Amino acid sequence: MTTQQPEEAPATAVDAPDTLDTPNTPVALDASDAMQLRRDLLEVLCRGAVHLSPAVERALLAVPRHLFVPGVPLRDAYADIAIPTHWEDGVPVSSASQPAIVALMLEQLRVEPGMRVLEVGAGTGYNAALLAELAGPHGRVVTLDIDAEIVAEARAHLDAAGYTGVRAIAADGAAGWPAAAPYDRIILTASASDLTPAWLDQLAEGGLLVLPLWLGGAEMSVALRKEGDTLRSESLTPCGFMRLRGAEAGDERRATLPGGRQLFADGAPHLAGPIAELLATRPRRRFIVPPAHAFLQYLGMQGHSVVSIYTNTDAASPQRVRGRHGIFVAGRDGRGSLALGAALRPMLLSFGGGEAEDLLTQADSRARQAALLPLEAWRISAYPRAVAAALAPSAGVVRLVRRHFTFDVDMCAPSAPVPASS
Repeated sequence: MTTQQPEEAPATAVDAPDTLDTPNTPVALDASDAMQLRRDLLEVLCRGAVHLSPAVERALLAVPRHLFVPGVPLRDAYADIAIPTHWEDGVPVSSASQPAIVALMLEQLRVEPGMRVLEVGAGTGYNAALLAELAGPHGRVVTLDIDAEIVAEARAHLDAAGYTGVRAIAADGAAGWPAAAPYDRIILTASASDLTPAWLDQLAEGGLLVLPLWLGGAEMSVALRKEGDTLRSESLTPCGFMRLRGAEAGDERRATLPGGRQLFADGAPHLAGPIAELLATRPRRRFIVPPAHAFLQYLGMQGHSVVSIYTNTDAASPQRVRGRHGIFVAGRDGRGSLALGAALRPMLLSFGGGEAEDLLTQADSRARQAALLPLEAWRISAYPRAVAAALAPSAGVVRLVRRHFTFDVDMCAPSAPVPASS
């Protein structure tokens, strides 16, 4: 595939200054306490679902996370929680990601010494420091963010922690950073519903692109290997990230609901009104087996309105947020119906009519008939749209067409085609 390389970075996309006077100067801390807390965090991750390679373990032990979240209590800095750092209109737009998903994505990325790595979404700079540890002294790490203030803070944090070799640049990550391309690895720390031509162009042949990908209803972190004009998945895992900002942000998937709750769904601003009305009514309850992440993603890719509802976070009290997930069905009366899994119990909460509850039951039967695989076993192929137009999807594969790329998703066991959605 021959495509035009993006233009060199615009004049507004400049390196952040090497030094920065900031009121968030890190407070002197006991180095032994911080190291012990890093060891404790590592034990927590290893007891969970994260299988860590020796290289990622060494990086997590080496990088002082507390220097990237100045002002946060030391124990919170090393807790397995996301820490929001920037807010707009009461909604977090940047954070220090939860260490568990950071570690999982680093394992997916498989950075080796000497590699060139591009990160889209600088955040606090913590992930860039981990990438620098993995790439080593002969590697190169470039981190981008569309927000110059976030980049300046990340630069200050990186310098305070001793990672002066990382380049932190204020630029729209959708265009990548052609000046330092090609990259052996590219990682996004913000959710995207499509890929951009620049990421494919700037990724070396055989290189890996890891990103939180929204394909309908829920997110998954996907590692995609470049094979000519095609990107093929090598691993997938559930995740949740803030949306990419800038020219390729895509449609808004978040809306505020009464009671300090946040709605996440395709077309969330249009669904917020009827869903708020339904939530104000008394739900019907029945016990169910909680739906798996793969089942919700399956519903979303069948064109249904999969929704997630979370309690709003408090910037002063970072904590793991519990959510409810389910489906909304528009009704002829304008109200529709809503079915949600309860946050802490194996229970389905149904609001309004019975359409949403019935749809879940029918979809569950179809998914079982199709032998729906766990999300981690799904296979995704991504093609530029012009390439995909000449390729017919295989039997049983769900094809999703976006602005730049077409995604073929194989989510079922062999010889088990996906039944048509009703």
